Amino acid sequence: MQLAVSLLNHVLAQNPGARERLASFSGLCFALDGFPLPRFAFTITEDGSLAAPRGQAPDAVLSASPDALLAYLLVQPRDRSLIRIHGYHAFGEAVAEVLSGLEWEAEEDLARLFGDVLGHRLAAFGRAWWDWRLKSAQSLARALAEFLTEERPWLAKRADIERFAAEVASLAASVEQLEARIARLGGRG
Repeated sequence: MQLAVSLLNHVLAQNPGARERLASFSGLCFALDGFPLPRFAFTITEDGSLAAPRGQAPDAVLSASPDALLAYLLVQPRDRSLIRIHGYHAFGEAVAEVLSGLEWEAEEDLARLFGDVLGHRLAAFGRAWWDWRLKSAQSLARALAEFLTEERPWLAKRADIERFAAEVASLAASVEQLEARIARLGGRG
């Protein structure tokens, strides 16, 4: 738990506006709950940093399913609707906003450890590797979608679904017109 507190405080120190935002909620406790990760709880201190709670129940719990958490972490800009908030909602919203805007200055930290040149190169390598992984996953998803809609049409294409929905709507309108006409003809007899 102390490691999570230390890591988040380090990143918060690199984002002073985030600490200022959190400081207005001093004394409140929030928890992050995302299976398969364990629940982490944090209490906000007067300066906007975090501390481990001392038996305090969370005022707000931010939770996400594993797939929503993965999408939230990987896709930019982050979609905060993937995170569910339980408890003190305004506080949970503020925490979610702060956490979604945090940016880790990895290059700065790596430069402190390894020097400026190596720190810069390691950070560039990390960004390139992450971009490659993301592009590979997106390419695989596109290829799979194309396979399932074109090669082995197990899934309907969006255009086919939209055309079908339009035909159903047109048929429904025709049925309503026919029912109205039958009702008018029935009234004459």
